[in-house]
Amino acid sequence: MIRLRGRAASALKRAATSASTRPIEIYTVRSTRGISTTRFARDPYKPQAPQSSGGSSFKYFAVLAALGGGALVFDNKFGPITKPDADWSEWFDVRRQYYTREIGKLGESYSQGISKEYKQDIFFAYERRLRSFSPPEKVFEYFASVSKDGSTYMTLSDLVRALLPLHPAVGSGETRAGKLQGETDGKEIGVHLDKGEKLSKEVMRSKLFELFDTDGNGLFDFAEYLFFHTMISVDCATATALFHKYDKDGSLSLDAQEFVHLMKDMREHGNKRATGLRTGLKTGVEDVNEIGDGLLNYLFGPKRNKKLKESAFLKFLHDLRSEMDGLEFSHYDVECEGKITARDFGYALVAGSKVHDLPLFLSKVKTLPGREARNRVSRADFIAFCQLAKHGDGTFQTKMQEISDSGAPISRKRFAKLAKKTMGVKLSREVIDIIFHVFDVDGDDSLSYEEFFNALITWK
Repeated sequence: MIRLRGRAASALKRAATSASTRPIEIYTVRSTRGISTTRFARDPYKPQAPQSSGGSSFKYFAVLAALGGGALVFDNKFGPITKPDADWSEWFDVRRQYYTREIGKLGESYSQGISKEYKQDIFFAYERRLRSFSPPEKVFEYFASVSKDGSTYMTLSDLVRALLPLHPAVGSGETRAGKLQGETDGKEIGVHLDKGEKLSKEVMRSKLFELFDTDGNGLFDFAEYLFFHTMISVDCATATALFHKYDKDGSLSLDAQEFVHLMKDMREHGNKRATGLRTGLKTGVEDVNEIGDGLLNYLFGPKRNKKLKESAFLKFLHDLRSEMDGLEFSHYDVECEGKITARDFGYALVAGSKVHDLPLFLSKVKTLPGREARNRVSRADFIAFCQLAKHGDGTFQTKMQEISDSGAPISRKRFAKLAKKTMGVKLSREVIDIIFHVFDVDGDDSLSYEEFFNALITWK
């Protein structure tokens, strides 16, 4: 600060003291061009005009009331559930623990820089591309988690994650489902698990898959992975045509040897890139067309003396895909409540979308409520939707396409009626609201047919 000197300073100070008994700070600021500007600092002691306090007090209490009411409404919708007969001390204690925990989670996410949810999205998109564009050997190598006797195997959870694009469930600690060859587990160098450790756990159970596991170790080799991949990838029309191809005597049934040839043909039809030699992975399988004893025992008996009828074969396809629907629900039902969050159902909806469409759909799913909301999607509602959109003979899809091509809007009411009429499926209001939230792209309360069916995983 540079003070004025001489007559100019004396004159200005006399003017200031005549207006107030307190001095006003007077200084100049010299710019880079050498031009001095005189400024007068405000007198911090100068009395201000009195203001009415009545209006301010009213506004103060009004704001407090609004904040308190808003907090109660927020707590009622998103807060923890407390017993109706809980006393006030228990009520406050439950909420204190709940919100302390939730705020702590936010602080942890902030301290880590990049949120876990963001990492989950990144790995989900990566694994989606891996399944779409990589050879089966690479997919098997990424998801398989068990090394035994020099060979690599999958658990049931590994198998389901390899076959289905599953986003980590809301509230789960999982970031990714597999890891690449050569990645460390992170524990060796004391870094965070995201550096490479597989976070998937063996949490899935299936009575159907247990029937195939003759030795009871719960593991699947590369050939078995190829079998299941083929069975859920090839559409029913192609599978039926190939069945008739190997039904030489027209008996609508196949023996074990004919079925092995059928599966080889189906695999080559859907996966011509599977050789078992592309990655150098030690799978312990010399022949990728080999079918496990458990599967053959299930279909043809231990002595291989039974025949597989066409109706039984198609039923097996249906049962297998329905079982996959149930395992998909179990993946999102992390607390085994029989219900999943709206956001988890949204993840299931968009899991099959094209890779370049994923960011758009994921951004819409993120706006759906997670575990903080009480409204959930039940297992029955989830399976009903799967039966409608993933299964069936395509009647529902065809009718939807006809309505879309005619230019008529596909409203919520029309969507629900069409589901009931074509497939006998009654969708809950919660499910329909989530569907429209994600796929009503332009916000006109009409379903976008193309985005809807291009995003779904469909069992054909």
